[in-house]
Amino acid sequence: MHDHSANQPFVRKSWEDPDHAREYVDAVTTVGLWQSERLLIDHFLPRDGPILDIGCGAGRTTFGMYEAGYRRLIGFDLSTTMIAAARRIAAERDLAVRFEIADATSMPYDDASFDGALFSFQGLMCIPGGKRRLQVLREVRRVLRPCSHFVFTTHDRDLPRWIDFWREERDRWDRRKQDPRLLEFGDRIIPDYDLPTYIHIPTRAEVARLVADAGLILVEGRLRSELAVESEAVRKFSAECRMWVVRRPRERA
Repeated sequence: MHDHSANQPFVRKSWEDPDHAREYVDAVTTVGLWQSERLLIDHFLPRDGPILDIGCGAGRTTFGMYEAGYRRLIGFDLSTTMIAAARRIAAERDLAVRFEIADATSMPYDDASFDGALFSFQGLMCIPGGKRRLQVLREVRRVLRPCSHFVFTTHDRDLPRWIDFWREERDRWDRRKQDPRLLEFGDRIIPDYDLPTYIHIPTRAEVARLVADAGLILVEGRLRSELAVESEAVRKFSAECRMWVVRRPRERA
């Protein structure tokens, strides 16, 4: 029997592992911003406003945005190991980038204090439990200024290549033969750099429902491959995923 489930302590342990962090440190220089990320960031996140990089890890996207001219950045992550690595890189490069340790379900920032936010590399779906993911989106809505945008990515359970797998997985759940560590259908525990790592694989309808329930407006949700041709380094770093953009609505008079 497994003596733990895919809860927050399980997730924290995975992302605190120094070997896990080392791969994300390497990605700062070997991967950098994806071309698809760059397109969406350039279009939806203003350079002259404060931007929040949620689940920033070792700073791959944060440093990429800084190099692209974004100066009012805050990157935060639950993992103390990741944030220590990001701060070390910032010091080595002599960059004035602010990195903090924080929980995305309870952000330590004032209401309506950011002109945009990012949660890259399927990070939102590395948070266990649908209620907790919804709380993250509600926190995003709270800290964004009206009409500001949030960019995030997920995998896509609706992709044709995975139909047979999820049909078999549904049968396992129906027979109660699923991995007992999992919390809900769509959950997976996969080896990420040889470490057991939690991720939830949503359907497009599930993401749209979460966005609506959080009081946000869905702007677009496109496959990465529809947006850009990524480098081999990016494709090795991450499989196909869907890029989402949502907006906090305008305040009613």
